[in-house]
Amino acid sequence: MCYVTLRNDQLMKSKQSTCRLYILCGLPFAGKSTVARALHERFSYTIVSIDAINGERGLGLNAAPITPHEWDETYAEGYDRLAAALSAGATVLFDAPNYTRAQRDDLRRIAAVHGVSACVLYLAVPAAVCRERWQRNRQTSARYDVRDEDVAEVLTRFEPPEADERVLYFDQSEPLADWIKRVFG
Repeated sequence: MCYVTLRNDQLMKSKQSTCRLYILCGLPFAGKSTVARALHERFSYTIVSIDAINGERGLGLNAAPITPHEWDETYAEGYDRLAAALSAGATVLFDAPNYTRAQRDDLRRIAAVHGVSACVLYLAVPAAVCRERWQRNRQTSARYDVRDEDVAEVLTRFEPPEADERVLYFDQSEPLADWIKRVFG
């Protein structure tokens, strides 16, 4: 089992090392992509990013709505890339909100097909902080905007991961680099 808390460093280090798929989970603007990039830079983990796939497909530019069909196609591409990376022996960071248990279960099934373990990397950032970052992004355009409807959907339907989902927590109470060093070694 990979369920951990920030209070048990030894358990985190011994259990996370068996995980080959890290399912990032959190509200929009919680910092999932930032954490994914930091882990990639330190360990060369492969990132499969739903935002990046949408960007490659030219979707969501200038806050244009993304249809349910387009989302389905983006996720299908993401799952294909995940499967290919796992088949090649890579450790993968799946960068998306993964805000429902069902979404995370789908990813665990893909990992299981490839004989690898999965952990949820949960960015437990309060909704108020995420809203503030989202609104600041609208002024700076540092990344693609997320439509009001999409943020509302995630906030309404968000299901925090449960203990049986094998969870690593990052609550931003310490600098990211320190957390990565402590948890991942």
